[in-house]
Amino acid sequence: MTPRTTPDTEPVFELVEQDEIGYETTHVDAFMARAREARDGGAPLTAEEVRQARFATVNGGYATDEVDDELDRLEEELAAAERQAFVAERGDEDWAADLEERVAELVARADRAPAERFRRPSRADAVSYDVDQVDALVDRLRVTLAGAEGSTDPDAEGGLTADDVRRASFGEAEGAAGYEEGQVDAYLDAAVDVLLRRA
Repeated sequence: MTPRTTPDTEPVFELVEQDEIGYETTHVDAFMARAREARDGGAPLTAEEVRQARFATVNGGYATDEVDDELDRLEEELAAAERQAFVAERGDEDWAADLEERVAELVARADRAPAERFRRPSRADAVSYDVDQVDALVDRLRVTLAGAEGSTDPDAEGGLTADDVRRASFGEAEGAAGYEEGQVDAYLDAAVDVLLRRA
């Protein structure tokens, strides 16, 4: 990979070879510039906005693993700051109650019957997620969330970290044979948020 050394641009990411796929550099640079501005007192940036960040892919772009690692670090930093601000304003008890409510919502869906946890696409040709693979992850997530409720050790076998959920991927299905991608993605985003709040 080729190092990128653009002045006044931080962090610096490696560029992949021209026959490899990476993130569009201008998109990443713009987002990281916004993050720096927020850090320096500009318009605020939230952990959720970082989690939702998406970049186009191109040949010869930034190494995706490096960018993803930096986004994860930034998201965790912002989540910690948001927790600190919340607790300072409303106290630990309100924080715990808010977390318990979010956990309960995730657990309620995880407790649905297998193959019935998420919507199925209405279009027959829509790309969807493999049901068994999604359910397997949700089962493991249920174990971890039970730990958040105090009934299971979150470090026990089956427990997941925010990074595990971020990196989850599923095989493709077609139409109603699989789960609707958007709903699954929204659920997993909410799970990452809860796991970061627990940290």
